[in-house]
Amino acid sequence: MSTVSIATLVEFANPLDPSATACRASSARADNNPRVIRELEICCFSVADALVAQENGADRIELCAGRPEGGTTPSAGMLQEARDALTIPVFVMVRPRGGDFQYDAYEFKAMQSDVVTIAERGFDGIVFGILDAEHNVDTHRCAQLVEAARATNPQIQLTFHRAFDEVADPVNAYTTIAELGFDRILTSGQQETALVGIDLLDVLINHCGNRPVVMPGGGVRPDNVEELLSLGATNVHSSATPDSSRGVEASTVAALAGAVHRK
Repeated sequence: MSTVSIATLVEFANPLDPSATACRASSARADNNPRVIRELEICCFSVADALVAQENGADRIELCAGRPEGGTTPSAGMLQEARDALTIPVFVMVRPRGGDFQYDAYEFKAMQSDVVTIAERGFDGIVFGILDAEHNVDTHRCAQLVEAARATNPQIQLTFHRAFDEVADPVNAYTTIAELGFDRILTSGQQETALVGIDLLDVLINHCGNRPVVMPGGGVRPDNVEELLSLGATNVHSSATPDSSRGVEASTVAALAGAVHRK
């Protein structure tokens, strides 16, 4: 987790030069721009949960196995069932285990294979992230996975997951992830929940640009999602579950979808 102050991050993200002005101008707030499409992503640990999310207004599924580990790569069988059952976009987690985001050579080879398999099967997106020993984005390995995914399916979308919440310098990491070609960053603002991390989310959403899209996640609920949307978030991520031991709750998805899609 970064120890850099929010004030320092704002200053770093807003140098007084023309390029910074252009960057700020490009980051149009969603609450003031009716043309911006808001999207709700629901994290699901089963195909049954994904169907509940789809039926109650989710725009996209993040499909994972390993709920106790915080999300790992789904099995081949789970991928096939999801492919057959779901009609909304599905982004698949690629994470060989729980724990940290530094992987040995065998784990990385497994990730390479999984990325190609998921892209070949026609999924809409892949979710992954790798850090080095200094808690910076591992640009070399991430670039290899980006290349493998896009070589297989040039249209596939890529999300850098909450490994971002452990990077040493989030503003530099944002720039690195943008240069790598990711479409989204999932983050709680380097705090336990997105609401607690709202100051950093503000910096990332409103001062760093709009590509990749910063997607708040972590404790996102119907009673707090409006605050994140008013910040300018166009994508939000939630497990839509009352606690970590239960599945997706239909009423929670519906309430979140109502807030996200309300203009």
